[in-house]
Amino acid sequence: MATRPLGTALGLLVGFVAVVIALDSTPLLSKDVAIIVDDGAQLAAGVFGAVACWWTARQHTGTQRRWRLLMALALAGWSVGQAIWSWYQIALDALLPCPSLADVGFLALPVLALPALLTLGSSASRPPGPGSQHTSAVYLLDSVVVVGSLFVLTWATSLGTVVHTVAPTAPAFVTAVAYPATDLVLVVIVGLLAVTRRVPEQYRTQLALLGSGLVAISVSDSIFAYIISTGGEEMPPATNLGFIAGPLLIGLAALAGPDPRHAVHVRRAVHRTEVAHLLLPFVLVALTAGVVAAQAAVGWRIDAVEAVTVIVVIAVVLVRQVITSLQNAALVERLSAVQAQLTHRALHDPLTGLANRVLFGERLRIAVDRHNVHRRPFALVIVDLDDFKAINDRFGHSAGDVVLQAVAQRLRACVRATDTVARLGGDEFAVLVDAPALPTGGIGQRILSAFHHAFVIEGWRLMVSASLGVVEPAQEPRLTADLLLHRADAAMYVGKRRGKGVAVHYRPEMDREVPQLAHPAWPAPARSGGPQPSPQATGPQSWPQPTGPQSWQPQPTGPQSWQPQPTGPRSWPQPTRARPWPQPTSPQSWPQPSRR
Repeated sequence: MATRPLGTALGLLVGFVAVVIALDSTPLLSKDVAIIVDDGAQLAAGVFGAVACWWTARQHTGTQRRWRLLMALALAGWSVGQAIWSWYQIALDALLPCPSLADVGFLALPVLALPALLTLGSSASRPPGPGSQHTSAVYLLDSVVVVGSLFVLTWATSLGTVVHTVAPTAPAFVTAVAYPATDLVLVVIVGLLAVTRRVPEQYRTQLALLGSGLVAISVSDSIFAYIISTGGEEMPPATNLGFIAGPLLIGLAALAGPDPRHAVHVRRAVHRTEVAHLLLPFVLVALTAGVVAAQAAVGWRIDAVEAVTVIVVIAVVLVRQVITSLQNAALVERLSAVQAQLTHRALHDPLTGLANRVLFGERLRIAVDRHNVHRRPFALVIVDLDDFKAINDRFGHSAGDVVLQAVAQRLRACVRATDTVARLGGDEFAVLVDAPALPTGGIGQRILSAFHHAFVIEGWRLMVSASLGVVEPAQEPRLTADLLLHRADAAMYVGKRRGKGVAVHYRPEMDREVPQLAHPAWPAPARSGGPQPSPQATGPQSWPQPTGPQSWQPQPTGPQSWQPQPTGPRSWPQPTRARPWPQPTSPQSWPQPSRR
């Protein structure tokens, strides 16, 4: 229903209710005719609401269909109760017994309206997670706490005395209590839905109309109960307004569709309302405790209904706190997982999964500090792929990404889990080997051997070579990570000048051979407020202490792991692979790719 037709319908509703109230109040009509007009208007309103809900439910699905069907049944039962009431009042001219079938029909409205409201409140799409069910449970428990607290307050102040006066029998007592209790539940649920904004923006108009109708019926019902309890025999015409306007508003809610004005709007900030929702149950519980304490202090008798309700409210509060604790624990767990994921992304290359420049720079500084303090040896290797641009130009960047990922896997297989392999950017990698014993032939030759096998990329066999710059620092003053990186780069560029595909160990005269080389300073990781790289390597082993040449024992890490060979204290394990790579035709040449 669009905005303009909805405004027209509300205008007609107000006009109809005003005419009925005016006819009931005018002295032109006799008392019997006024009763017929009043009861007929209430019955017609109930039938209209039931038919509107049933008819529109056929045109919707999901939660929009379910709440309309529930309200159709609720208003149908309410209309049956109104028909029985009118029959006794008009045709029989007798008082309705209590309880009666009319009470069953009237009480069907709040009983079915409650799940209808909760169904409308569940229309919002929420991401699944461990806390989603807890949130719904806490919302329901808060509603029970609010209803129970308000019931105790009204029962202790006035309702209890009235009910005991007008309900001499047990069935009449239960019926008399059911009306104010159910009315209170409906009013509280409508208020909570409006305050917490659980209903999506496009359905807020439906909630406003449906909630207004239920509150109108509840207000008139409470006025009627109060008049009867005080000995009154009839209600003033104006007090029946809720019995007429309520079902009509519910019918308009069923006819109203999603509001297009809110369909694309972002939900407004609800911080204040959420805080009010969190505090409201505890404020009412504290107020209820104060009333009960005052009753006990002055010596007033606390009857069974009030005592049982207080016990139920206390139990629900305890259950709510347990669920809230579980929800907070789940939230902390999710936040920890997200923080760990963000930290990993900040310190690792997204393409290869290797350490990035930040993490590698921090671990290189740590290795330099341990070397300066404990004289612990280590090796730094810069690996730069030769003519990698030709792969991107001929086969595309996607094939180049696959090659980079394959190179990363082979580099991992060349070292232990406690060593660090990083991608510095583009086709440049770095390896940090922290160990008392380096492999036979040097770490450079070990890495070069991994490039002696062809890379199979989308059916093509590609030979990829790499130039390596190796630095094994000696004990010297003022040794820094940036200085070692400069030396490794110098050795690598010397290798490229000598023909590529070689591993060159740094010597001091290389600084003069490539004087123009200047590597940028390493980025320092954030010391506060950001992710901190661990000083440990990516593997499960802890950082080895300098206890001797055999201070570490490598562990297999997967299908490309290697096993240590018993060849002596300076032996270096050879890599093993799940499937052999094809042998190249020339380890230092770039072959033309051929299809299989």
